[in-house]
Amino acid sequence: MDWWQTIGLMGTLVVTGTGVATFGWRVLRQETGKLRADTARLRKENQKAHEKIGERITKLREDMTGEIKELNGKIDGKIEEVNGKIEEVNGKIDGKIEEVNGKIDDKIEEVNGKIDDKIEDLTGKIEEVREELNGKIDGLRGEVAELRAGQASLREGLGEVRGELRGLTHSMKTLREDFRAHVLAGAS
Repeated sequence: MDWWQTIGLMGTLVVTGTGVATFGWRVLRQETGKLRADTARLRKENQKAHEKIGERITKLREDMTGEIKELNGKIDGKIEEVNGKIEEVNGKIDGKIEEVNGKIDDKIEEVNGKIDDKIEDLTGKIEEVREELNGKIDGLRGEVAELRAGQASLREGLGEVRGELRGLTHSMKTLREDFRAHVLAGAS
């Protein structure tokens, strides 16, 4: 083999190596771009999930606050109603104490019976409302647990993407070292 054939062969090997390395870099760049896009998409999805959780919690808190205020208003109204009746009865009793001393005990028992009935009625309603609220709270806890499980799944996906990025980084380093070794071997 002549010296010019050897030089031609070496030139062909350098050009071929450069082409292969260039192709490898392009493929690597494309894959890295895809991984970056996937990572960005997963981050956006995670952020949206957090925002939805926050919105749901805020809405539930607002709904529950409104319901509690409404119930407190009803309870206060009933208490005022009962208090009004008590005051009415006491006013009648006070006005006629001297006239109807014998009937006072009967009237007090009648009024106390009505009050007891109202209190029992209100107590039952309060218990029903408490049970209903406890059921809603348990349902909300289940939804929060599901949302947390979805968040954990997203984190796991991000971990897998990070692992793939580490593998690509290692492959890039290996290609770079091989290319340098090839170029240096070709130069000597």
